[in-house]
Amino acid sequence: MSDHNSMKESRIEKVFLSERFMAFVCVFMVAAGLVSLAFCLVERDSFETFALLIKLVTAVAMFQAFRSFKWDAAKGLLGGVLFCLMYQDAHLALAKLWAEQDFDAYLIAGVQGSLFLAGAGMNLFMTVIITVNHFFINYSTRGNPKNVIFNRIALVFKFAVCVLLIAANSRLGFSSSLHWARSMQYLMDIALLMLVACLEAQFDSFNALRQELKRQKQERKTEK
Repeated sequence: MSDHNSMKESRIEKVFLSERFMAFVCVFMVAAGLVSLAFCLVERDSFETFALLIKLVTAVAMFQAFRSFKWDAAKGLLGGVLFCLMYQDAHLALAKLWAEQDFDAYLIAGVQGSLFLAGAGMNLFMTVIITVNHFFINYSTRGNPKNVIFNRIALVFKFAVCVLLIAANSRLGFSSSLHWARSMQYLMDIALLMLVACLEAQFDSFNALRQELKRQKQERKTEK
């Protein structure tokens, strides 16, 4: 049973360590981002357009830096991408829905509106956790393996929340261009999360922490 689990884990690791998979995810993210950008231009939302452009350019630059073996630049740009993501999530959850009291329109929409509001808040919370953990994992002198686990859980949870937001968004009674802009944006975020997972799996600091975690796990088994 343990051998089967280790083989399954090894296959998952190989997927995230594949540069072809990383390239595919990056291309998918750019495609979704460009479609979302087109719909943002139709909606004439200047902030969304600007934020999307910054996130898109930073993400592509991050991937190119990694491909050029510029590890520190890739790590720095990865942090920049996460800050872009956090700023965009905060603008929706805090500025648009809370400060402008736009949440009334979502509450009237019923269950799907309430799910969208809850999802927007959780989305921001998970982005903050992932961003903080990124710096703990990649820049701390003595990394804590627990941060790696916490970061993985947050990535998976944010992935699920993005899927929830896409489903809830499609049921809201707003313009079709806004539906498409948001859906493409969340698809882009899903691809971005996968790219973050791939890049962190490649970095030496993440691999060192993973080995330390395995060593601690083996020691606990031996003690038992």
